[in-house]
Amino acid sequence: MADIKILASKVLFEHPVVRIVVDSVEYDGHQHRFFYLDSAIHAVATLGVTQDNQILLTRQYRHPVRAYIYDLPAGKLNPQESPLDGARREFEEETGYFPKEMIPLTTYNQFPGMLQASTHLFFARDLIPTRQNLDEGEFLEVEAWPVQRVLDGVLQGEFLDGSIQLGLLLALQRGLIKTLS
Repeated sequence: MADIKILASKVLFEHPVVRIVVDSVEYDGHQHRFFYLDSAIHAVATLGVTQDNQILLTRQYRHPVRAYIYDLPAGKLNPQESPLDGARREFEEETGYFPKEMIPLTTYNQFPGMLQASTHLFFARDLIPTRQNLDEGEFLEVEAWPVQRVLDGVLQGEFLDGSIQLGLLLALQRGLIKTLS
């Protein structure tokens, strides 16, 4: 692997949530420019399973893809908030269930070539009904789907959200949930 040298870094746009940055980089005797989004705000997502083996999914409009999609209860971390606390908070706010047990699955970056932010992915069970408490301007529906139906959807490419795909496969591989087969 070649040594990488950052020659210059310039912020093209700055907002409290995200910056657009261009870095001039040299490696293998050539100069390259990399544009990326830099965000200090990291995300959390949780695959929650009910007592009767149903996965709680949210359905909401996602403007960048111009579609209503299914995704996992998720959101951004507040300043100084731990990923575990943020995941528990977001899950309860969006679904109306408090997860007694939270198990970390992984931390990942869906777009490492363009985005400097990560998602902390959790598994939740032992859900206690509370009440939904959506943020202002947040509109979503919560649906409970059988684990097998979600797995079938993942394998058939029905879900755009990568957290559903990764969360379900990790939970299955670790024996946290089971399918019908």
